[in-house]
Amino acid sequence: MSRSRAALAAAALLSGTLQPGTAAAADFDTLNDLGGVGLLQTPSARFSDVGTFGVGISHIKPYNQIQLFATPTPWLETTFRYTDVTDRAFGPVEFSGNQSYKDRSFGFKLRLIEESERGPAVAIGVQDFGGTGVLGGEYIVASRRYYDFDLSFGLGWGRLGAGGDLRNPLGRLISRFDTRGAAADGSNTPGGSGVSRLFRGKLGPFGGIQWRTPVPYLNLKLEYDGNDYSSERGNGTRIRQSLPINVGLDYAVSDSFSVGVGFERGERASFHLALRTSLEGSGPRKTLDPPPPPPRVRAPESIGQPAPDAISEADGDALVLAAETALRQQAFEIAAVKLSPDRRGLSLWIEQNSYRSPLVVLGRTARALNTVMPAWVDHYTVIGVDAGVEVWRLHVLRKDFEAMAQYRGSPEETRRHADSDPPLPDDPAAQGADHPDRLRLPRFNWDTGPGFRQQIGGPDGFYFGQILWRLTADVRLTQGWTIGGGLAFNIVNNFNNITLASDSQLPRVRSDIVQYLQNGQQAVTKLETNYIWSPASTVYARVSAGIFEEMYGGIGAEVLWRPQFQRWAIGANVNVVQQRDFAERFNFRDYRVATGNLNLYYEFPWYGLKAKVSGGRYLAKDYGSTIELTREFKSGASLGVFATFTNVPARVFGEGSFDKGFFINIPFDLLFAKSTRRSASFLFRPLTRDGGQKVRDGIDLYNATDAGNPGRIVGDWADVTR
Repeated sequence: MSRSRAALAAAALLSGTLQPGTAAAADFDTLNDLGGVGLLQTPSARFSDVGTFGVGISHIKPYNQIQLFATPTPWLETTFRYTDVTDRAFGPVEFSGNQSYKDRSFGFKLRLIEESERGPAVAIGVQDFGGTGVLGGEYIVASRRYYDFDLSFGLGWGRLGAGGDLRNPLGRLISRFDTRGAAADGSNTPGGSGVSRLFRGKLGPFGGIQWRTPVPYLNLKLEYDGNDYSSERGNGTRIRQSLPINVGLDYAVSDSFSVGVGFERGERASFHLALRTSLEGSGPRKTLDPPPPPPRVRAPESIGQPAPDAISEADGDALVLAAETALRQQAFEIAAVKLSPDRRGLSLWIEQNSYRSPLVVLGRTARALNTVMPAWVDHYTVIGVDAGVEVWRLHVLRKDFEAMAQYRGSPEETRRHADSDPPLPDDPAAQGADHPDRLRLPRFNWDTGPGFRQQIGGPDGFYFGQILWRLTADVRLTQGWTIGGGLAFNIVNNFNNITLASDSQLPRVRSDIVQYLQNGQQAVTKLETNYIWSPASTVYARVSAGIFEEMYGGIGAEVLWRPQFQRWAIGANVNVVQQRDFAERFNFRDYRVATGNLNLYYEFPWYGLKAKVSGGRYLAKDYGSTIELTREFKSGASLGVFATFTNVPARVFGEGSFDKGFFINIPFDLLFAKSTRRSASFLFRPLTRDGGQKVRDGIDLYNATDAGNPGRIVGDWADVTR
């Protein structure tokens, strides 16, 4: 019997009805050498908890790897790998500087079936999508838990099934699936999608067992490796494998840190470690937030008493001052105040930078007003203002917050009585506000502190970075008009170690980034002005001018239509920009271009998924479209991927074939004991090429108005008690 058919017989262990064991499936979400959940070289059908994000490193000669991994949904695992292939040269010495080969690849795994009493968990995955194929492999795998043991068995194509001798069942239907195409030796178009090789070629089995040992947090792994390494050659020498059995240990030092060792191929020791965190959490307790407003309830006999026929100017000023004082204690600012004609309702335009949820702002505002408003005021309209424009309006009854203070009401009852109107286009003065200009303008803000600039995943090395000192300042001249700028001063960097020059056949709109990194170490990072206004209800507009980013300056405009309580929005932006000098001061180069995009946004009703599709003209004067998919967690953290396809052929685009990458946004809420809407974003682009590139101009209207999106307004109304 062949090795493949003997291994197939082992699959029977997974097919019967087994009782759940003492270990939970989550006890087996350990990582393999490639950064996915699995054994050592092979995957399993297990997944990390939703919201897991982390970084890992591994070593098994000749591969050194850095991995980024995430589980954005219960059924999806994603990985990005940067691999240093130490036994293979990058290219001619005069071109590469005698570097080893660097490979970048994405992978993903999809859950098909959840484990039950009657059957195993089943998943399907791709190990190297959009890469060269060095680690290329596709698979379907099943995992079954039995007491403190977890059994996995799978069938693999490419690298995962190279040692097998089974005919591809897809080849019985379409003959071309019998042939893999380009071998997994880097001969595929670097950075292409690799679709032409997926699930092709011969098929082989793999699998193994994981044991949760009596030693807490220590797992023992034993696997059958389906790869025979026949196609993985370095400088003419095949990787040796004397035994297709790998064994290893994995130890969870803490919830966020794990380390593993192994002995693989019967030849080599292996090592990996991983750091991971959850993006689903709410971060530390917000002990530095202002204390919630104290509960106050009107005397029963005062409820419903008639409002005065008129209020003197002095009494009106006193009422506004009392509201401002109460809300200032919550770190809120009143931009304008309006008393209804019957004087029973109060409208307040609120600006704040502490809470992402409008419901938290609503709840704290209403409770703060309850402590100072006269008894005849019985309902409030709270209007959220961001970037100088209205983005949400909510109406609530005072008595609902009084009922919650007496434990006679609930957030859900408050929600039933609440109402929401579309934000209005006019400024508060045009809406008849009694006190329309409560903000003291112009207003100057500045900040200074350390910062980082980085280049990740290039062929010269995985990480090049700079520690610098940043100075930023802005002045707000009117409600929607701001001027802001920034300076950067170098402390230390290793950008001089980047030696690979651009070989682009397109205008070098981005691929000359090395010149900017090396020459712009003391830089003017930004000097721009933005004016934002709302020409019609739920319509927003922006015009911008100045130095937008490290590489471009010019003029730009954007318009966005975001209908209330709709999951979609549509916008457009145009720019005329000129490339900056490498020193990043006030000089410009000769290259000038007009760009523009039509943008369509959509929020899916599940998992906080958002999509953005844009199409138009890019910086290299190419035409095409960009697809972006983002998963936002309740914490405000988000993970996203993007890909851009233009009319530039792959051979002209160069290595990578098309622009792609992923990004993560981490709210400071997850890190600090004080609520804030500030965040840090990190973009990971495997290669910096010139096709499909956009300019980063001005204030993004979709993000600036995001507090008014449906998910935040109709979200968890328990937030009104925070």
